[in-house]
Amino acid sequence: MNKPVLSLLFLAACAILSVNAARSVIESYNVGSVYQERKKQTEAQYLEVIKKKNELDYINSPFFIEKQLRESLNYFKKGEKLLVFTQNPEESLETENVQTQETALIAWLHFLQNGILDPLDVSR
Repeated sequence: MNKPVLSLLFLAACAILSVNAARSVIESYNVGSVYQERKKQTEAQYLEVIKKKNELDYINSPFFIEKQLRESLNYFKKGEKLLVFTQNPEESLETENVQTQETALIAWLHFLQNGILDPLDVSR
């Protein structure tokens, strides 16, 4: 055979091999990027599962159940002070004798100075 024909065949074989090599590199890069994306998704899902599990553990804990019962039924432990806030503070201060702003102010000052000594004591 001729040298030019062999050279041409050699160049064609090299071109085909280099195209296949470039295609392999591009495919491996794509596979790597897909892998990284899936890895991030899996980690995010794992963190979400851990977060949900922690929330469920907290909801099932005796502390949470006691907290919910105490908040909903306004229970308190001995020695605790119970504060009840309303949108209008004067509403909670109005009793039979408290009708004016001055007496409401006096009641607030008394509350701020002494606090709630016994929430169940309604004689004050």
